Amino acid sequence: MIKRTASYTILQTQVQSIFDFAVVVCHSVPALKLQMKLLDDGKITKLPDPDYFEANNPTTKLREQADGYKDKLATYLFLSSFAFFENYLGSALKEVLELSVTVPEKSALKSNLSNNTNTKPKKILRSSFDQRHLQRYDKYSRELDVTNYIHPDNLVSIIAIENLIKTITDLKANQIPDFLVNTIKMDISEADKNSFGTYRKLRNDIAHGDNPTVTMRKVKEANKFLRKFATQIDEFLMEHYVKIDNYKR
Repeated sequence: MIKRTASYTILQTQVQSIFDFAVVVCHSVPALKLQMKLLDDGKITKLPDPDYFEANNPTTKLREQADGYKDKLATYLFLSSFAFFENYLGSALKEVLELSVTVPEKSALKSNLSNNTNTKPKKILRSSFDQRHLQRYDKYSRELDVTNYIHPDNLVSIIAIENLIKTITDLKANQIPDFLVNTIKMDISEADKNSFGTYRKLRNDIAHGDNPTVTMRKVKEANKFLRKFATQIDEFLMEHYVKIDNYKR
C-alpha cells in the first residue's frame, strides 16, 4: 500500500536540497571573508576565481554582498520553501485523483456519447417497466456496456473531476485553506489557518518589494509549519481519496 504521495517525497527532497545548499553558503561566505582578510593582510595575492562569474577587482562590492548575505539567504530559503509547498499541494491533489478516478480522453468521451445517442437499447430501456421483460432489459443493458455507454452518474462525476482539476490548477495561495475545508472536506484548525495566512502574507510582502525582516529562525519556523501542514494534507488525501486495493463491493 502506498503510504505517501510521490509529490510529498519530491517536496521533502526539494526542501532538503535548498537547506543543504544553505549549509554550503553558510560555510562558504565566512571562508570568503577570511580570504579577503588574508588579501588585506598581504598573505595572499588574489582570491580564488568564482564559477560562472567574473572576479570582483577591487573587492568592495563583494565585501558588501558578503556582509548582507544572511538576510538574503533567509529570504530566498523562505520563498523557495513556500513555492515548493504550493507546488506540492497541486501535484498531490492531481496525483490522488489519477490514482482513484479514470477520466476518459475528450475525443473518447465525445465518441462514446455520440455512439450512444438515441440508440435502440436506450429507447427500450427507457420504456415503462414490465416485469415480463427482465431478460430483455438484461440483454440491452449488456449491449449498452459493449458500446462503452457512460451512465449519467459517471458522466456527472467526470465533469466534476474536470472542474476540480481546473480549480486546482488555478488555485491561489489565499484560497488554499478554504479549498481544503470546503472542497476536500479536510478539517483545519484556526491556528493553522492563521499561521498559513501569516506566511502567505510574508511571501507577498517580499514579492511586492516591501523588504520585511526575514531571519533564519523565522525560516525554520515556517519550514516546520509547512512540513507539518503538508504531512497532514498528505495523510488525509491518502486516507480518503485513494482506493483501497482489496476492497470489494
